[in-house]
Amino acid sequence: MVYHSSFVDEEGITKACGCPLLPLKSHIKGPAPVSDQDRTDIVDEAITFFRANVFFRNFDVKSSADKLLIYLTFYINVALKRLEGCRTLAEGTKAIINLGLEKVPVPGEPSFPFPGLFPLPQSPQEAELLRNYLKQIREEASGRLLSVAYRPNGTPNKWWLAFAKRKFMNIILQS
Repeated sequence: MVYHSSFVDEEGITKACGCPLLPLKSHIKGPAPVSDQDRTDIVDEAITFFRANVFFRNFDVKSSADKLLIYLTFYINVALKRLEGCRTLAEGTKAIINLGLEKVPVPGEPSFPFPGLFPLPQSPQEAELLRNYLKQIREEASGRLLSVAYRPNGTPNKWWLAFAKRKFMNIILQS
């Protein structure tokens, strides 16, 4: 059974292209509202549920937050593929920074991995808001992923990096 997000259409949450701009426990500048440090946010959920959800080929979307969970699960999978050959935390950090520098596609662009998951942006401002939110959430997920993919001594955690070989929802990333 797929793990779904606990953020089920919360009141007062702004949306861009049908994607909720959920609060993040983040110090990274961006459009996401700031969450309390002691609360679980969508990035925590994505990392916690990743190793179970990555095995599923189908994902029944029950809320708009599930769409964001799907996107984050895919991003974590891509990030783990980048970390696969990195033998130290320093190498992994460099690989993740390079991943963060790539352009973030939004719905309607050819490189967006899930056409049809999110509605197309109604305006360039909405597209830019979603792009900035996805960039912020990817940076936050990357930082937290490094803390689980590598042990405190800087060596890779094989129990996490083994999941780099998995394809999420049978999607193959074109390099």
